[in-house]
Amino acid sequence: MQSQLSPRALPKPTMLEWLCLAGGLLLVMRYAWLLDDAFVFFRYVDNLLFLDRGLVFNEGEYVEGFSSPLWALVLVPLRATGMNWWWIVRLLGVVSFVGFWLLMLSLRGATVERAQPSLNFPLLYLAFLYGPLCYFTSGMETGWVQLLAVAYAVHIFRPGLLAPQILVGLSPMVRHELALAFLAVLAWDWWRERRFPFTTALVGVGVGGAYLLFRVWYYADLFPNTFYLKDGTYFSWGLAYLHDTLVVYGVYVLAPVLLILALLLQRRGTDVAIGQRLLLLAIAAMVGAYVIKIGGDGRHYRYLAFPFCLAVCASAGLPERALATFAPGLRSAGVTAVGLVLALVFASFHPRQLSAHPLSGDVQEQRVGVIRDAQFHRDLKALSFSPWGSGREMEYLDRKRSQRLYEVNGWPPPEGRVWLREAYARHRADAPLTRPSVTGFDSWCVRIWQLFSLRVIHGDGLTDPILARTRATPWRPGHFKDTEFLAAHLASIQTEYGWGRGIYRRAVEDGVAHPWIARNLESIEQIERKVYNRHDLIENLVLAFTPIPRMEPPPANP
Repeated sequence: MQSQLSPRALPKPTMLEWLCLAGGLLLVMRYAWLLDDAFVFFRYVDNLLFLDRGLVFNEGEYVEGFSSPLWALVLVPLRATGMNWWWIVRLLGVVSFVGFWLLMLSLRGATVERAQPSLNFPLLYLAFLYGPLCYFTSGMETGWVQLLAVAYAVHIFRPGLLAPQILVGLSPMVRHELALAFLAVLAWDWWRERRFPFTTALVGVGVGGAYLLFRVWYYADLFPNTFYLKDGTYFSWGLAYLHDTLVVYGVYVLAPVLLILALLLQRRGTDVAIGQRLLLLAIAAMVGAYVIKIGGDGRHYRYLAFPFCLAVCASAGLPERALATFAPGLRSAGVTAVGLVLALVFASFHPRQLSAHPLSGDVQEQRVGVIRDAQFHRDLKALSFSPWGSGREMEYLDRKRSQRLYEVNGWPPPEGRVWLREAYARHRADAPLTRPSVTGFDSWCVRIWQLFSLRVIHGDGLTDPILARTRATPWRPGHFKDTEFLAAHLASIQTEYGWGRGIYRRAVEDGVAHPWIARNLESIEQIERKVYNRHDLIENLVLAFTPIPRMEPPPANP
């Protein structure tokens, strides 16, 4: 059976697959948006390139507040060209989707016999589905996560191809939870081939190990700040998050149908690569369990991108084998017609958070439970940038290049605390620029990025290591009830005492710190040593391996 599969890594595309490429690209651009979390990446990269502050959120504070090291590293050379962020995000979205499509062709070649008419069900399904298409242009790494899911499937069905091996090896650098999938595939390869998978392991350990060494040297930590922030257990939210995706994309109908097909084909003795399919589903379940454990996300589908796409890829080749077994007279034209009908059905699916299909003229977005949709961000003018008119207003590149350190002047901080929305309202494009002397706090990443002159404590703890290690109560995934109060208090201390090691002890000794600071001073000072580290590798190794217990928030916030 294996000899009848395509010998080429990329078989010739069918008419249906060309349609998936064209239709998918059109929908990718039509569903384009920017998640506000992407502006955290933008601030890190702009601080590095234009302000000489390093790969940091605030000058002198070494905290890895972004979720994907490889995504951040790729953004650096693209941004160094001076390209608008609008174009960078969409360029990467298009390239990612084309790579996704090419890998889907390779997956079809690894699972469908050359003589069989091709439906390429995984591609047909995902290339017209609203959720996956949204996340090629969100400004986040999620498009790559979906591409990696297909790379895993190709590697498991056809292990000899070099490109999937490299992509599997790089996957932990895209999302830290993909280390689980990476280790599972290494074990599978070793067991199946009876020899160690050197290429995949060397890429994973080499690149990942080099970055881990950099992380220890630069950030004095083993994990990104977002790991500590989201390291909670919220199973009820996670299960609701899983259901929110499965119910709208027909999975409760499609999964039983595909399972029945697999069982029927297995009974007839048709080779359906059951071991590989079960492995894909097991890896999807493993990563999906982590997503459920942390409560999912506040955005529809986003954190399920990898397990969802990987589980879909487990069906590769099943429809073709079923057609060849139960409808052997069906020709390519008939398969294409079936594919066109399915494409229209899949394209019609949309989340429960939308009042109508996103392609319709009037769409209203609403929260379902704790979950929102991308449409919320499309409706915000602050995020709906256009390449034709945004440029200078969006970028402030001239101001970033003209002066390295600066501050928006003319508004004394009220009572030592600065709400960034107040600063934003008073900001003038021609305001004089000086060295920052105050620290603000806010949770709206777009506003934080635009006011690049300020030191900022992110109100949800996304980029702040003290808040990330505080056991706050979330009101939805990644958004906490208690942290904004603490952010305001930490900002007031930094505004009064500056920033660096020892500021919180001074505030406690002067009697101006909240009792919560005094109770957790030992942990906070340990965090200070990490954040304001001296890039001494030995000292940072000790700091990285020194555990910091989670801190309890104040029992009641005024």
